[in-house]
Amino acid sequence: MVEPTNPNQTLSPKVDLSRRPKEPILIIEDKRENQVLLEGICKRIGVPSEVAENGDIALKMAKQKQYSLYLVDLMMPVIDGKTFIAEQSQVEPNAVFIVQTAIDQTEEIIEIMKLGVYDYLIKPLHVEIVADRLEKALEYVYLKRMEALLIDEEAKELKSQLEWLNYKESHRKTTEVNAELNSILNLKTTMMQGSGLGAMTTLIDTIDKIKKEENGNYLIQKEYWELLTENQDHNKTMLKGLDLAVDVIQSKFVLQKVSSNQLLSLLPEIAKDFQTEMEAKQIKVNLPVVKQTVSLELELESIKTVVHEIFTNGLKYSKTNSNFDIFVTFVDGYFCLSAKNNLIEDEYAKQLLHSEKKLVEPFYRIHPPVESFHHKEKFSLGLGLTMVDFILQKHNGMFFIRNAIDHTTETKANCVIAEIFLPIQT
Repeated sequence: MVEPTNPNQTLSPKVDLSRRPKEPILIIEDKRENQVLLEGICKRIGVPSEVAENGDIALKMAKQKQYSLYLVDLMMPVIDGKTFIAEQSQVEPNAVFIVQTAIDQTEEIIEIMKLGVYDYLIKPLHVEIVADRLEKALEYVYLKRMEALLIDEEAKELKSQLEWLNYKESHRKTTEVNAELNSILNLKTTMMQGSGLGAMTTLIDTIDKIKKEENGNYLIQKEYWELLTENQDHNKTMLKGLDLAVDVIQSKFVLQKVSSNQLLSLLPEIAKDFQTEMEAKQIKVNLPVVKQTVSLELELESIKTVVHEIFTNGLKYSKTNSNFDIFVTFVDGYFCLSAKNNLIEDEYAKQLLHSEKKLVEPFYRIHPPVESFHHKEKFSLGLGLTMVDFILQKHNGMFFIRNAIDHTTETKANCVIAEIFLPIQT
């Protein structure tokens, strides 16, 4: 029995097709009317599909071809749904399954979820519900593949970055003068970018040339005064950011054992703080769902500052109408929180390809300040990622930021991945 709704109607919600896996969905269903319905729903959401009449045929098809996910009926002849899931999971550990069942009972649902399936559908099938679940499952497939890619890349990156840190530490004392000089040059460049001291200096020079004297007083136009006031606000923010940086550097970090869930519980609150900016840029934040819990040693408030800065940096340089993805992985004894944003394709992005390791240097910045994020920045003058790096060092952790190419979909995309590594406590 199926719901008599037209599955070929056009879906109204906007879907990011660039995040769609290119492989078809395999529908494993013995009843012809359900096959037609599910094929129609797949067509409706713009996803290719193929059909297998039972689990035996499905296993043979899966050996010949890769599928994005499996839509499995539990009750079938020859090989039933549970047997198919068990056997295919052995061959394809990361396979994603959605199960169909006519039994709407708690005990049955629990048994279904124990199979390691992503989701389940209760018969009779409702077109809107099936379409929505498939959309979410396809997004989950994308995120799962990205997670697997990150784990592989992070292991390589961790080795590379450890070598870089060892090299940097061994040369630190011999290059102290150059490091201090670079910091001063970085500060000079940063202060002359965007609003603040650089703009105020230009304004005052301009006003000095056009000011009028009347009754012993100087007169300036209203628009100039408003610009001065606006830039004074930026200057105060810069000073406040510098004060916070000094406070952080002088703090004595008292680390306490906490669960990784406590850290992850900060993410929704921080994401909510950027709601206005995300709506303005049409950015969707995807937070992780993590089943594994580990112990960490943290000073939770300072780690909250770290995560806030990762959000700030990622969101302000994200493309309009894109995704900001957060992943959690476990690599070589480290808990790793990764943030991925799609890279704005401009001249600054080209510089980033050659300067990613410099981003944690004091006062260094590639992009000019983003004025719409002015009041969200805890630090200023290009110090944000410097403080992230400093705080994580105090936690015996590491911070890396790197360029990457998203290979998980048919359309490759340049992106930036910021990674927080914290040692797992036993």
